[in-house]
Amino acid sequence: MVLLALGVASIIAGGALIAGPLIGVFQRGATDSTALNHWKGGATHPVVPAPVASKSPTCGTSAVTDYALVSFGAPVQYHYAAVAGNGTWALLDSRSMVHYLGTPNPGQQGNVIIAFHREPDFQYINQLNVGDTISIQNRACQTFVYKVTHKWDLAPSQVTQLSPTSGHELTMITCDPWWQDYNRFVWRAELISAPAPSSPGSTGGSVVNPAF
Repeated sequence: MVLLALGVASIIAGGALIAGPLIGVFQRGATDSTALNHWKGGATHPVVPAPVASKSPTCGTSAVTDYALVSFGAPVQYHYAAVAGNGTWALLDSRSMVHYLGTPNPGQQGNVIIAFHREPDFQYINQLNVGDTISIQNRACQTFVYKVTHKWDLAPSQVTQLSPTSGHELTMITCDPWWQDYNRFVWRAELISAPAPSSPGSTGGSVVNPAF
């Protein structure tokens, strides 16, 4: 009976270890889907009169963590896109994609850093290669296009691409392989299209590799 009880307890404990991360994935997925639908106009929002002098964002939602719409040019058949939150890596517990708070905004000088979970929506993002594009639309509906110039698959301890730069770069990072986090896929991209001259911005400080 003791062995049976221990066996049942082990099964329950193992199930809890598996269920916890899965629940987190599906909760993030639901939040991401809602944010993406709202950003693309798939939901109805109440009309709130704004003061005449204010210039309210015309894209996204009123959620303070809805920062930008990120769209990947490849692999083209999957139309990968997500709404990034804005915060520290702790926000990755509740959002699948996060722009690291304190790094430049899209279009600004420096190293724009965005990390994202591959689960549940980005299984084949490993097919994003040098020469492909990443578009970022901000809350003011301005779209900035970056072209991938480098791609790495690295051990977490070898990720060194999260430091400030002097150009107009974007660094995207996710886990590898899918549903696991042994390594990190890192893409470096350069700004190739902007709606207006890039505004001055801080290059920011060095960022620690996120834990997925």
